[in-house]
Amino acid sequence: MRILLLFLLKEARDVRTNKQVWPVYLLLPPIALALPIFFVTVAPWLVSDKMEKGDAAMQYLARLAQEAEEFAGMPLDEAMSRLFLRNLVAFFLIMPLGISSVSAAFSIVGEKQQRTLEPILATPITDAQFMLGKMLASSVPAVVVTWATALLTTIVVDFISLNKYRAALLPDRFWAMGVVVLGPLLAVGAVLATMRVSARMTDPQAANQFAGLVILPAFLVSLAIFGKVLTLSFAALCIACLLMLSLDLFLFRLNLRKFQREEILTRWK
Repeated sequence: MRILLLFLLKEARDVRTNKQVWPVYLLLPPIALALPIFFVTVAPWLVSDKMEKGDAAMQYLARLAQEAEEFAGMPLDEAMSRLFLRNLVAFFLIMPLGISSVSAAFSIVGEKQQRTLEPILATPITDAQFMLGKMLASSVPAVVVTWATALLTTIVVDFISLNKYRAALLPDRFWAMGVVVLGPLLAVGAVLATMRVSARMTDPQAANQFAGLVILPAFLVSLAIFGKVLTLSFAALCIACLLMLSLDLFLFRLNLRKFQREEILTRWK
């Protein structure tokens, strides 16, 4: 346990000093904060304006809001605001994905480039501790930033909605389950997939590009395909969390089984 804690401290320091990771930390949280505030502020005007113009997309969303049992009896603009906010939880799933995958891309190949991998693997640290430390160092900061942004968003949105609707719109159960459970599970999955790539490459930029062009889009496409179901059915959202947990466990075991210290060191040399 002491070895793992020391390794985690070292990994946290590496993430903190990695200048290639910081841009995503600075870019994504302000966007995630601004979008819900914008929609809850302009929803009444947006709904009335688009509905008057016969906008097909807005009419479709209005039907979804009116048909949802939990929005029954609410004014249309409040129901639409709640629906908008529920769909915007997707950005709080994208944020930990994007931040953690960038960190993970440098996790192992960065050690190779800096010639620090061999001394680490020469210590008594086990393969499982090494993989766990790398996974936590990439995913935990991304999740903490996401949770902090979500908390600030909830406070600001509820301040606006209490004045407008006399009701706090956040968090609802979809928002809470998405941000608190599914987001971290997605981040861990992206990290484990990216770590596998990072272990097989010798160039940090190539690992980062592969993560950005293949791994991250794969997760985003999955969210796009199943996003509608996840915002309308809480049972489907819970099932998605269980499936993602199973995938994370599978990826961790796969990475551990494929992780060969001698092969990595030999390939790098």
